[in-house]
Amino acid sequence: MRVSELFHSIQGEGHLTGKPMFFVRAQGCAVKCPIREVCDQPESLGFKGGSEHSAAELADFAVNAVGARGWVCLTGGEPLEQADFDQVVAACRKRGLYINVQTSGLHRVNAPWDWCTVSPKAPVDKLALNFAQELKLIYTGQSNDELRGYYERFSAWNYYLQPEWRDGGSNQAATLAKVFELNALGMYWEFSAQWHKFLGVR
Repeated sequence: MRVSELFHSIQGEGHLTGKPMFFVRAQGCAVKCPIREVCDQPESLGFKGGSEHSAAELADFAVNAVGARGWVCLTGGEPLEQADFDQVVAACRKRGLYINVQTSGLHRVNAPWDWCTVSPKAPVDKLALNFAQELKLIYTGQSNDELRGYYERFSAWNYYLQPEWRDGGSNQAATLAKVFELNALGMYWEFSAQWHKFLGVR
C-alpha cells in the first residue's frame, strides 16, 4: 500500500474518541468532495508521493505500536482506492488487530472490519456504502432536508456532525446549534469534535 504517513496516537473523532490506534493514512484520493480546498490532509490527496509498504510490514508496525489486540485505523486519502486494501486488512486481522476503516462511502468495503466510519463527501443517493457503525458528516451548512436524507437513508448506529476547520478556526458553534435543532426535529445526531486538535496531538 502507498501511504502518506504512519503514526501512533488516539482516535480524536466519533464514537471511538480516546481509543489508542495505529494510523495508516493512504496516499491518494480521487473524491471531488465539497471541502477539498480545506481538506485536513491535503498532502494525502495526490497519488504520487508517500511511501510503499507491504501488508505484512504495516501489520508489524501496528502490532509494535498498539499490541496484538490493539486498533489500526485505515484512513486517507481514500484507503479503498488502494489495490492492496484487502491484503492489509487480512494481514492485520491475522495478527489479532481490530480494524477501523474510515471512508467517504463512495466504494464498497469488501474486507471485514470491526468499526466502519463513513464520512460522506457526496449526497446519500451517490454512496456505494449505505451502512456502517457511524456516519460522520462535516457540517458546511447543509440543509435540513439533506441531513434528513442521510439520517433516514443511511443505516448507522451513530450519526455525527463535525465542525469544518478553515483558516485556523472552526464553525463549532453553528454545528452544535444544528445538532440541537435536528434533535428537536426527531433526528438524533450527535456532536463530534476533533479532540486531537485541541489536545495538540496527531
